[in-house]
Amino acid sequence: MYGKNYVTKEVVEAINEENKTITYRAIEGDVLKEYKSFKVIIQSIPKGEAPWVRWTIEFEKRNKNIPHLIKLLEFVIHLCEELDDHLVQA
Repeated sequence: MYGKNYVTKEVVEAINEENKTITYRAIEGDVLKEYKSFKVIIQSIPKGEAPWVRWTIEFEKRNKNIPHLIKLLEFVIHLCEELDDHLVQA
């Protein structure tokens, strides 16, 4: 992101089978240098033949000068497109 590699260690904070969600929380690494807290929630949502995936990112910036997460959102979109292409080919 932003022209540099980020390394982050995360833990699975919660798995909710009823809501089909997995919650990850950053516990150390580069992302916590800029954010006090950083959490990602991934949810599978049934929609017709193929489920949709909802990504929720919860974070608290350490200060107002920290850039918005535009590059991370671009990465997530690219990741989903690559995963979709892979699954279509399978």
